[in-house]
Amino acid sequence: MLTSITLKDYTTFISKTTFDFKATNYKILEDTNVGENRVLKGALFVGENASGKTQVLNAIVLLLDLLLENSEQNYIFRKSLYTPGTKFSLSYSFCVDGNEIIYDVTFESNSINSEKLYLNNVLKLERLNTNGKTYFDDEKDNKNINPGLSLLKLEYYNTRFNNDPIFNRWFDFLKNSLYINCLMGGRSIKSYNPTRISEQFLEKYAECNDATKLNNLIEKIGYDNEVVFDKQSSNKDKTIIINSNKEMIGLRKKGTNVVMPLIMESTGNKAFMSTILPIYYAAKNDCLLIVDEFSSGLHNELEESLIKFFYNNSNNSQLFFTSHSTNLLDTSILRPDQIYSFKFDLKKGTIVKRFSDENPRESQNIEKMYLNGVFDGMPKYNKNFKD
Repeated sequence: MLTSITLKDYTTFISKTTFDFKATNYKILEDTNVGENRVLKGALFVGENASGKTQVLNAIVLLLDLLLENSEQNYIFRKSLYTPGTKFSLSYSFCVDGNEIIYDVTFESNSINSEKLYLNNVLKLERLNTNGKTYFDDEKDNKNINPGLSLLKLEYYNTRFNNDPIFNRWFDFLKNSLYINCLMGGRSIKSYNPTRISEQFLEKYAECNDATKLNNLIEKIGYDNEVVFDKQSSNKDKTIIINSNKEMIGLRKKGTNVVMPLIMESTGNKAFMSTILPIYYAAKNDCLLIVDEFSSGLHNELEESLIKFFYNNSNNSQLFFTSHSTNLLDTSILRPDQIYSFKFDLKKGTIVKRFSDENPRESQNIEKMYLNGVFDGMPKYNKNFKD
């Protein structure tokens, strides 16, 4: 599980900023929102537009891309324009079976400048520019490393860390991860494990399964629709026929016999259907689930239900997400140590405040406190347009 991430000279972050995902002394939601070794099962990022919330999610995605993608990445666009020089750095800390893994990486322009990997404070890998060393079973020199590729990634794919169980379990956790971007008029889902896409993507799921399990899940959520795959449609169903070679996926409102193809459904139904399967998958498989603008297209009550389903059914998966739905700022849904507020300052860049730093009581209305400016990150816009 991800226990912390530190950003330096990264995008809108001028000052070195650390996000801590370890549980504090709050006792609420202990059984649902806290995983092994008291690591939180994710966090919510709130605040004004363009304050840096998405950039934190992107920093997690960058790690996944760096270690698991086949192609080289464009790093230069992550460098803060508000600080001098061409370097920026990221540090990630994970807890795996009670062991601490720390991975530090520094970028310069569009290349990797340095890498260091620690296991329980013991150095296991180091790299400076194109030369590096690894210390697993024995010491090994690595020369002429591609400037755009991670030595850690190369070590994994070439040696599997000499079958080290801790590092391989860590990579299994990362490979199960999913990223969902809810903007740009739709929901784009990115998987890091091609062998599991039939469990993650609705279209692939429909090719391999009937809809029974999915409909049972939807019924648990309380959503007033059921899924129909083309092979399940009966003559009694009134299905709108469209020209397509793909398996037809449709929704039927309960109490009717009308099946509407998903591509013709409302934005909300499309958003729900593209989200429910990844959430179910993440709840059943330890991984990172990263969702930008979770609330896009979803009623706030539905958003709350999906989040509670995840926390009540996951073991050591983590949900990191952004949302503008302030109704989620409720101690029946999230702990104060799971919420970070963001604001952008012209001189200081992105400023972050963890709700738990203000020590709100478990019974306090943290939504009202946020709206009243206690936790910062509450934008102020002109609402008086009278002459």
